[in-house]
Amino acid sequence: MISKEQFLTIKRLKQEGVPIAAIARRINISEPTTRKWANMSEAGFDELKKDDIPYLDNYREFILSILRVCPQTRETNILYRLREEFPDFECRKTTFYKYMRKLREQTGFVQFTGRVTSLREESPPGYEAQVDFGQYRMKDMYGKPVRVYFFCMVLAYSRMHYVFFSRDPFTTKTAIQAHEYAFQYFGGRTQMIVYDQDRVFVVDENFGNIVLVPRFEEYVKKVGFSVRLCRPHDPQSKGKVETFVRYIKESFLAGRVYKGIDSLNSDALRWLDAEGNGTTNLRTRKPPRVMFREEAQHLTRVQFSDEGFSEIRSVSDKYTVRIDWSVYELPRSAVKPFEQVRVEEQDGMLLFYKAAENELIHKCPRRESPGGTTSYEGNSRKGDSVASNSFRLRFEAYDVAERFAEIVEETEPRYKNLQLGRMLTLSNVFTTEQMVEAMDYCVSIGICSAAEVTAYLIYRHGKDYVTKRISKNAYYRNRERAEEIRREQDGRYR
Repeated sequence: MISKEQFLTIKRLKQEGVPIAAIARRINISEPTTRKWANMSEAGFDELKKDDIPYLDNYREFILSILRVCPQTRETNILYRLREEFPDFECRKTTFYKYMRKLREQTGFVQFTGRVTSLREESPPGYEAQVDFGQYRMKDMYGKPVRVYFFCMVLAYSRMHYVFFSRDPFTTKTAIQAHEYAFQYFGGRTQMIVYDQDRVFVVDENFGNIVLVPRFEEYVKKVGFSVRLCRPHDPQSKGKVETFVRYIKESFLAGRVYKGIDSLNSDALRWLDAEGNGTTNLRTRKPPRVMFREEAQHLTRVQFSDEGFSEIRSVSDKYTVRIDWSVYELPRSAVKPFEQVRVEEQDGMLLFYKAAENELIHKCPRRESPGGTTSYEGNSRKGDSVASNSFRLRFEAYDVAERFAEIVEETEPRYKNLQLGRMLTLSNVFTTEQMVEAMDYCVSIGICSAAEVTAYLIYRHGKDYVTKRISKNAYYRNRERAEEIRREQDGRYR
């Protein structure tokens, strides 16, 4: 908008009969604009100046509070929020849009228009992260389908990755929790995070105006990062995390058996260390963890609550429990895989109780920094595998089990870990008495394997009972041998 002095000059020259084109050259503005001001009354010009920048500066901090959360919030939505918050607010749309353009230029809160895509120019360290969700259908130990859901975050500069799995679809609450885990894993947050317009984060889009879920908006303000939202069905807007979602499915989840959500998350941490963040990136030509050494220095620290907690966790098949991003091994003599334990924190110590009996089974210091594993020394036996140790501890009261393990190690030394591991899996769905009876039969004929035990259980308990505990594929693989055992036991040989 021109100044009052320029306006009066235009009016004076017009009265003197100077052509509009000549006035425009003298004032250095276009002819159509000059003609507009020349035809406007002085009272009209003064009215237009009333709602100029000085008035809108009174609302500057409120506008900035909106832009800090979501820089791409449209002007129409900001104007609506102003009128909603301040009933006496009055301003022409054209004036407000001009003010917003200047404000964005001054503060760097750029208005994203059209499709937002990942730029070829790399983000500076600590500036941008990208978030996305995924889901995958896998099979459990018994062949039954299981759907898992996962949260991904990728640091744009270093390509440092993070993934967190959930058995249930993510809600706003669990998505915020996943953010906490990610910030702990990275050691801080970036300045801005890019998202899809997912219902977990966004209430609605009304004619392009984005409204965040109140709980998520509150969390964003508390932690202090900015949000950038992509347009729907636009994967190019956050290509780095989209690529990572595919990478997780193809390189981590494909062919993996579901053994519990805590076990899956523990395995994911190990995979991230070895592959996800250890493989050379084609663009940077360096592994993400190498690039992360520089980016880590530019992340903003996040304050996490250090209050104690009490939670129920499931023991993995490796006799471990995951707390935050650290793994704690429990005594194999005290718990079984997939058994529930209650975890409490007291004075920097983690206390593990059997959930059902409320019995204290283990106590150890909580790790000071996220990541890593705290082992239980009593679990290790020299010369034995983890599977062998676990199997012997599970059936330590039965001599037949020890003999069964010895025969497996003698007859199938190459596959002993696999066989004893499968025996542990069977022991989770059949009773100890049933397993001991089957092993006694196997030892008596000198054929000791998980397949032989399965066949005996089919013979002994029937199809209806067994198929409720093992997969149908496992049943059909061992059905023929079960019939042979039946004929042998009945004394009818063909």
